[in-house]
Amino acid sequence: MVRKPKSVNRKGKTPRGGSAALRFYAAAVRAIQDVKQAQLKPIIAAAELCAEKIARGGLVFLFGSGHSRMMVDEMTPRQGCFVGFVPLVETAVANYSAIVGANGLRTTLYLENYEGYAGEILRSFKFGVDDAFIIISTSGIRPLVVEMARGAKARKLPVIAIVSRRHCTSVPSGHSSGQKLIDIADLVIDNQSPVGDCAVELDGLASHTGPLSTVTGAMIINMIRCETASRLIERGHKPVMFPSHQFIHDQQMEDQAEQFYEAYRRSLAHLYE
Repeated sequence: MVRKPKSVNRKGKTPRGGSAALRFYAAAVRAIQDVKQAQLKPIIAAAELCAEKIARGGLVFLFGSGHSRMMVDEMTPRQGCFVGFVPLVETAVANYSAIVGANGLRTTLYLENYEGYAGEILRSFKFGVDDAFIIISTSGIRPLVVEMARGAKARKLPVIAIVSRRHCTSVPSGHSSGQKLIDIADLVIDNQSPVGDCAVELDGLASHTGPLSTVTGAMIINMIRCETASRLIERGHKPVMFPSHQFIHDQQMEDQAEQFYEAYRRSLAHLYE
């Protein structure tokens, strides 16, 4: 049997075996398995709460600052999303791609630690009795997310938290009250991320790398979304869906998208009355 030669790089050397890549893969797979085994019950409870609120004409707001904003986007607007979930995105704490200079990372991190900011965000809306919140924060300790949860509870709105319990319980709160997100939320879903989020330690690096919260967070968000849709159908409440927009000149898809836009617009009416 003739053996195929090993692949080589441009310098003629055999490439390394990808051990670091596989270590992250293994950590991510374990974390996703842990989500299924340990978090299915609170995920189902979260979906039941969301379905109950949406079926009554309420809205489920999703808030996350910094990188957690990605989990908000994963829920909506996204192919397969539906009316009832509302992204509460504050640009000042969710747009930091410049890193330095104007709209940079320093100001975002500063605002996340500024007490009183969340209250000003919430003042812009007139929430209804059937509204609810999902707040995403891997650390669960920054004043912005703590006050967002406190503000929701002050308005008698239930709060679902998606957080790393290991991180949140191992570090002090950044809020003057000493409270953390897990102290306030009615329901906590653990994203199974380690302390500091990153799962891979490499010789020669001062810090770990390979954050897990995006992988597990997206899994949790989609599990909640799918289970909520199923429970809405069981209630006889057919969700108004946003279809895939990856098709060109598909009139049926375009009509469905327009129906989604109009239904979404109507769903927001009570926030500004």
